[in-house]
Amino acid sequence: MVDKKVITELSEIVGEEFVSTKQDILLAYSVSASMASDAVLPGAVVRPVDTEQVSKILQVAARYNIPVTPRSGGSSLQEEVIPEPDGLVIELMRLDKIKLHKELRSVTVGSGVTYGVLEKFLKEHDLFLPVYPESALVCTVAGNVAVNGAGPGSSHFGCTGELVLGVEIVLPDGKIITTGSEANPYSPGPFQRYSFGPDITGLFIGSLGSFGIITKVSMKVFKRHKYYDHNTFGFETHEQAEQFMVDVKQNDINGVFTSLYEGPVLELFMDMIGEELGVPKYEWPFRTVSMTIGRVREDMMRSDAELAKKLCEKHGGHVIGISQLPYQEWNGRLWFFVRACYVHGWHWRTLYHHQTPINAHRSVEEIRDVMEKYGFLGHTAGFASGHSSFNAYPHLYFDPQDPEDEQKIRDAHKELAKTLFKTGAVPFKLAPYWADAIEGMDNYMAFLELVKKTIDPKKLMNPRVLGGL
Repeated sequence: MVDKKVITELSEIVGEEFVSTKQDILLAYSVSASMASDAVLPGAVVRPVDTEQVSKILQVAARYNIPVTPRSGGSSLQEEVIPEPDGLVIELMRLDKIKLHKELRSVTVGSGVTYGVLEKFLKEHDLFLPVYPESALVCTVAGNVAVNGAGPGSSHFGCTGELVLGVEIVLPDGKIITTGSEANPYSPGPFQRYSFGPDITGLFIGSLGSFGIITKVSMKVFKRHKYYDHNTFGFETHEQAEQFMVDVKQNDINGVFTSLYEGPVLELFMDMIGEELGVPKYEWPFRTVSMTIGRVREDMMRSDAELAKKLCEKHGGHVIGISQLPYQEWNGRLWFFVRACYVHGWHWRTLYHHQTPINAHRSVEEIRDVMEKYGFLGHTAGFASGHSSFNAYPHLYFDPQDPEDEQKIRDAHKELAKTLFKTGAVPFKLAPYWADAIEGMDNYMAFLELVKKTIDPKKLMNPRVLGGL
């Protein structure tokens, strides 16, 4: 447990009602949305209301050598927000301010602002933040920046990190810095990320709270799309489907969300939720590409849609024409994927990673091999996630009431991370499960360790991530 003297000091900073050591409260902060992480009970939870309070809390933690785990929505599907035993959880949901810089086409949000809240706010101004994580209703923007997440919208706009203009960070010793154009105290707002030398902003994107706590993040925003085309395309080989996805990018078709499914996986999903979503029964082909094209102008949307059909046929595919699937993917992007993942009621582990589009089938092959070797259920699907990348998310199912089954899935998970790494796949966050998979990167990891030691010499900030550096 955290010493009573520390609790007193924290209470003086935030108020007694925002510090807790009660067992039921600690239990709630011992887990995340993941169904495959072991719970760890922290020693205390503190809920600051602004950056200055976060700074003072970190000063207390540094003085008493207490490990710290930042947390916002807690929707992570890996172990980033699992605390250290008897450590301190700093929950950031009270930092909920939003400031729009309309003339700069940017917005600044506190680390407690969720995508759902921001979507509602921006809609009133005919704007939107175009990339949404799979847990958008509860996930915070700052939390998603800390993991450099991806999701609906990434197929055109890239991962979340591509939209960041700057961050406000509290370093482990309590010092506060701002990056990007807002580092200039006279700046009118966030308008340029690459300012004052190296890309310091990038240091904190995907850092998983290991270098400091993001208290504000400034993001690019865009005029809302008015016109959409939703379509599905069928292919009989993975080469056809993958080349089609490459050609969509090469021809600047504005596919805001382009998903790739195996036939059996899509049938699995549709058996569970197809009727609810209004997707008709269909014998899905070997590979299905589900794509939503979005544009501000109707003529641009129609031009993109016609070209997509021609490219599909050019690569030996056929236009399926079932629009309900991509329609639901995009229009329900704040909840659709979480619904699809949890509807079956099974426990599962996932292993997010990026491949190249033409290498997407390698992820499918690797998970199939692991499934066959260990004898359990699983699947993978994915979507285009930027300039030339493909985001894949294998799901491995297990029975948490069966210790032998759970151990088997842990072993399979570690093995799959290693085999995926050897296909050229890359993690977009260095979550704990990737630590044993990395080979041939000694100099890189040594440099990362040097950065960690320099910024956080006591190794108090979320020490379980970045390979435990």
